[in-house]
Amino acid sequence: MASQSKPRYFIRIPSIIGTLIFLTAVSASRQGAVAATLEQVIEGAKKEGVIRGQWGQSSAGGSQGFAEFVAGMNKKYGINLRGQFTPGADYQSIMLRIIQEAAAGQPASTDVYLGNSQAMLDGMKAQLLMSMDWAKIIDRPLPSGSGYPILPGGLAVAYGTPVVGIEYNSKLVKGDDIPRRLEDVLKPKWKGKIASTPYAAGLREFAMPDLLGREYMVDFTKKLSKQIGGLIRCGDSERLTSGEFLMLVLTCGGNDAITLQRKGAPDAHTVIEEGTILHSRFFAVPKNSRSPNAAALFAAYVMTPEGQALMWKHDGMDLYLFPESNMKKEVDKVRAAGGKIVVNSPQWLQSLKGYAQMQKELEKILREGR
Repeated sequence: MASQSKPRYFIRIPSIIGTLIFLTAVSASRQGAVAATLEQVIEGAKKEGVIRGQWGQSSAGGSQGFAEFVAGMNKKYGINLRGQFTPGADYQSIMLRIIQEAAAGQPASTDVYLGNSQAMLDGMKAQLLMSMDWAKIIDRPLPSGSGYPILPGGLAVAYGTPVVGIEYNSKLVKGDDIPRRLEDVLKPKWKGKIASTPYAAGLREFAMPDLLGREYMVDFTKKLSKQIGGLIRCGDSERLTSGEFLMLVLTCGGNDAITLQRKGAPDAHTVIEEGTILHSRFFAVPKNSRSPNAAALFAAYVMTPEGQALMWKHDGMDLYLFPESNMKKEVDKVRAAGGKIVVNSPQWLQSLKGYAQMQKELEKILREGR
């Protein structure tokens, strides 16, 4: 898919009446619908009085970030919500927990859900997510064109797009050594000094027809497997900054490097000319949320310029479609090089054939070196 063409993941949807509920979690689960405007959501949030959040401490600034987001939305909307944050596990684990809570007739652990495309797809399949007319709730013109941020049916809204590339130790990899293309990491000088992930992050997406395709990526991964000195997880950046490994090929997104740089760590991230994957991050409101209005307002605040700036501060990402976006600069680099760009969205994941099998095949190559 050429970056200049209209991407297949874009879905233009009509205005949809939200199902925001001003009562209890029980009534929310029954899908009583109201016409939800921003003003109505603000009034509903005032009555709820509290918003609960649960996600990993490394996401959106964890407890500190949550407190700042709540303080910002209280100031902007003239309310006095009390925030309650509980550190949680990964996106999929929290989504599974909320699905189990809903099945048991229990309120959700978190009023507002933060997650990636796979977790959102899980929530959509479980019919867990409330439908909302985000265009009426978000007090800002929404981007249009490629990568429209609202999921079909108004089930979630994207707030950030980590850009996949190569993370590296900026003290030990400099100048012309910084990879510009995938093949650059195969130079003999890097043998045993670079890492990949046990789940083939980035590689699995690049193997899809929209990007470089199966044949190319299987061949590349076989070569890469003979170069790597180990497998590490996305987020294990201290193994790069310590010098144990010099690069991570490929990443789940470059936001870890951005936040570490601010702390003075020798960590950096680069996109490659062949293309990139934009890993979407979403907000959604579970049907069993105890404070659905406060949850919707939280998501709406993150979409404001102030909220986007806070997300950039705490998580090193923002939504690349906004004109002031920092992520947009990384995407523009790929476009300028003529590279391919794909948004990893629930719709895109659902459209793929053989994605899970491809991931398993690449994981096996990375483990076994063949």
